[in-house]
Amino acid sequence: MNGAPKGQGSNALTPEIFCKACASSLVQVGDWSQEDASNWRIRIWCPECGFERLAILGSSDVEYLSYAIEGGFARVLEALGELQDMPLTDAWGETALALDLVTRLKLERKTPTTR
Repeated sequence: MNGAPKGQGSNALTPEIFCKACASSLVQVGDWSQEDASNWRIRIWCPECGFERLAILGSSDVEYLSYAIEGGFARVLEALGELQDMPLTDAWGETALALDLVTRLKLERKTPTTR
């Protein structure tokens, strides 16, 4: 996974991470366990392409990863909120039933591959 800080507003930096395989910003942490007092073993995976990587990270890298994932999750929730409020129309311009995106996501959520 590649990481780069992204400026957001004038007073905050929100880190971003991207999948090495497909460049998606939806990278997630699948498993984690503390190796010792300052290192963590983390399995990172991409829900879009299924790419996985096992990494041993120090405390500062884990903190960076945590902020990046929280920032990505916030962007996904904002986008879902915008989509949830959009009316769907049929071919004749009539409003169709609203799509419950949150329910659909829960039902169609991709799961990490097991290796």
